[in-house]
Amino acid sequence: MATTNRRISVLILILFIFLSTLFQFSSTQHLKPTSISFSSSSNRNLLAVQRKRYQIPSCNEMLSRSQCSQNPKCRWCRSEALNDMCFSKTEAWRLPHQVFTCDS
Repeated sequence: MATTNRRISVLILILFIFLSTLFQFSSTQHLKPTSISFSSSSNRNLLAVQRKRYQIPSCNEMLSRSQCSQNPKCRWCRSEALNDMCFSKTEAWRLPHQVFTCDS
């Protein structure tokens, strides 16, 4: 009889812990401002964000010569009058040669 009472009390304790965890999880999900949507447009947006995270930045976004020289589509251009900057190949080609000197 003592073992039966002990089993029942352990079962009630486990049930109580399970229900309190379930209630806590559901209440925190209710407080979130956005809900998970399984529409195809939200999936596309999520994939776009993930792609952008691993995408190589454009030449104009690179702030150092070492970053710029790692991308074969970019050229680091120096100037005595203006700040040194990273440009795309075509932009670097169009810059005035009197002002900028670009790496090849």
